[in-house]
Amino acid sequence: MTREKLAGVLPRAALDTGVAMARIRPVCEDVRERGAAAVREYTARFDGIDLPSSRVPAQALANALAGLDPKLRAALEEMARRVRPVHEAQRPAGHVTRIGAGAQVTERYIPVDRAGVYVPGGLVPLPSSVIMNVIPAQVAGVRRIAVASPPRADSGGLPNPAILAACALLGIDEVHAVGGAQAVAMFAYGTADCAPVDVVTGPGNAYVTAAKRLLAGTVGVDAEAGPTEIAIIADHTASPRFLAADLVAQAEHGPLAACLLITADPAIAERTEAELAAQVASARHRDTVQAALTGQSACVLVDDTEAALAVSDAWAPEHLEIQAEDAAGLAARVRNAGAVFVGPYAPVSLGDYLAGSNHVLPTGGTARHTAGLSVLAFLRGIHVVECSAAALAAAAPHIDALGAAEDLAAHVAAVRVRVPHGQRLPEDGGGSASARPGARQPATGPPIRPDLAGRSPYGAPQLDVPVRLNTNENPYPPPPALVREIADAVAAAAGSLNRYPDRDAMALRADLAAYLGHGLTAPQVWAANGSNEIIQQLLQVFGGPGRSALGFEPSYAMHPLIARATGTGWIRGARDADFGLDAGRTVAAVREHLPDLVFLTSPNNPTGTALPLAVIEAVCEAAPGMVVVDEAYAEFSREGAGTALELLPRYPRLVVTRTMSKAFALAGARVGYLAADPAVIDALLLVRLPYHLSAQTQATARAALARAPDLLATVADLRAARDGLVGWLRGRGLAAADSDANFVLFGEFGDSHAVWLGLLDHGVLVREVGPPGWLRVSIGTPAEMGAFRDALAQVLDGAQGGAAR
Repeated sequence: MTREKLAGVLPRAALDTGVAMARIRPVCEDVRERGAAAVREYTARFDGIDLPSSRVPAQALANALAGLDPKLRAALEEMARRVRPVHEAQRPAGHVTRIGAGAQVTERYIPVDRAGVYVPGGLVPLPSSVIMNVIPAQVAGVRRIAVASPPRADSGGLPNPAILAACALLGIDEVHAVGGAQAVAMFAYGTADCAPVDVVTGPGNAYVTAAKRLLAGTVGVDAEAGPTEIAIIADHTASPRFLAADLVAQAEHGPLAACLLITADPAIAERTEAELAAQVASARHRDTVQAALTGQSACVLVDDTEAALAVSDAWAPEHLEIQAEDAAGLAARVRNAGAVFVGPYAPVSLGDYLAGSNHVLPTGGTARHTAGLSVLAFLRGIHVVECSAAALAAAAPHIDALGAAEDLAAHVAAVRVRVPHGQRLPEDGGGSASARPGARQPATGPPIRPDLAGRSPYGAPQLDVPVRLNTNENPYPPPPALVREIADAVAAAAGSLNRYPDRDAMALRADLAAYLGHGLTAPQVWAANGSNEIIQQLLQVFGGPGRSALGFEPSYAMHPLIARATGTGWIRGARDADFGLDAGRTVAAVREHLPDLVFLTSPNNPTGTALPLAVIEAVCEAAPGMVVVDEAYAEFSREGAGTALELLPRYPRLVVTRTMSKAFALAGARVGYLAADPAVIDALLLVRLPYHLSAQTQATARAALARAPDLLATVADLRAARDGLVGWLRGRGLAAADSDANFVLFGEFGDSHAVWLGLLDHGVLVREVGPPGWLRVSIGTPAEMGAFRDALAQVLDGAQGGAAR
């Protein structure tokens, strides 16, 4: 059975946009010429609503979300939770292909800058279309997304509230009350209310489809969406009741829906027809279903399964269900379908809402050449070509021949002006050596990744000076009793060092959960070798090539360094002048960049600034991916500062990281940990190295946790010393940032390096970190802090450094 033989035999509603095209052409042209004024007129004419501006007010979006039925909100949230990871897996990674010595091509995938999503508003609102169109754009990294949906009189001249609420749920704040062809034209050409977009996606009626066809080229468009359709391949194992239910479900979309049952079993066909009679009679949209089933639907009797697959591939359905023996095996052989649903418990209705797959699929047989909506609709592959002089010279003779064959002499000349005939060039083995005159050839050595070449490793200076106040360690060593207990615990562990340690460190995680409180249990806690390994694992799982992380600087320098090491793009956000974060501006940055991870540090290193929980909560509401709150210095926070641990029950994508290096005085043990939803912990297991936490480390940490009250007794003294230092610095006329950590950022100096050197000359080492003109000092013992004060006073009084600004 071939497509040619079945042409005209299998039923399908034709998508004829000819009449619609004639009607919408002047509409689109008018919008191009007159912009917002034309959009307003057509909205009044076609929708009966006169709107001074197409833009939906922000308050209307907030109200829609606040008024959304809790069950519907939960369903939309679950839908988004399932759809996002499926589309995240679609993102292609950039790659480098080395053509030869000195020549390479890098393929980069870049998102479009702005996308427009059309959401039908007709008789039945489709908030699910918001999820299905917006999330692929967000995952692709599109920075600006606008949604258009028709206004409704019963919604006060706005789009349906469920559609508005779905937009607000995903952080979309630009929504336009415009429908039909004028909406597509508005997206393509732009108006005073709506900037033009690069890509338009989303289903619509014949006029929307015609507008997409007309404006393709002016703007990128997804596949044309025609009447929906389903094909079901069934054998004797299928349930006629299930088959009839799925046919009715597809037919209820509209009278032009097409339904095809393909089977080699006449008995299944007869029993399904009987089931259809009963189910159609009780269907809520009985007339619509009946029209579709009698209009362009059929049962195709075939000889065997091979013929059934051939019929399906020839028809190329939007949805294909396989309810037969070895359904998965048959599904693997399907060549033409928008989506395939395998087995009796994977109906198309699941795909419409909660399978995680996209329900925007090719119709009308276009599945032969077109795929459903995906992240790829919002990405462009860009080739970056690099070539050295030697590599160009090697290719030149072939370019000579090809240019001559095509009579393009200037092409040849453009090469030969760089590498003339007979010119001898040095051999090179570099893949990206510059070919410009005078460029230095790459030195021999290990082939370091280009993005790491020339960079310096992280690390504070380790100098042998009397007073070291540059690494934020706890200056008080563990008490002797704890030292003995750690020694005993490690000695006990040493007796079984021939065996691997507890791979999942469950006893330690239970102790950490008990220490953190907030109702946490061991499955909600994870431990690793220092908080940096925790951060690395988070970026390995949730970041990586093609993904991005957003942080607000100045902040912990390891966040961007580990992001770079994992191939994660780093986006630099800015802190306020007082080193805090304004909730509105922070959320705006999240919505602009749509990062896969947001890093918040509270208290912040190097400024010591703590974040109000309201800021963290606002970011959790807006972020499309993970939110990581680094609380390495949480124990030093002032009373009432709060902790993001309180928010964990409400935000399953929130992660709170901690360390035992600071307050616990265990910097040498290297123990970091986090608290999060158990699903996050399960994800981290995918990248953790086997037996990553040694038996000695686990024993040391558990012994320390057993004496937590004794270890944390020094925290109050360090807080008092910190606050006293802030007052002293300000008394000297310096600026000192309010701190909730065990350090203080102070300045501002015209030449902070000179001040740093002056302190070093007096035997005191502090840290050059943070914004220009500032230095950071860790809180030490009273004797160390006295030495610091004396040294700084001498430096300032002796004018050995830059004067305070």
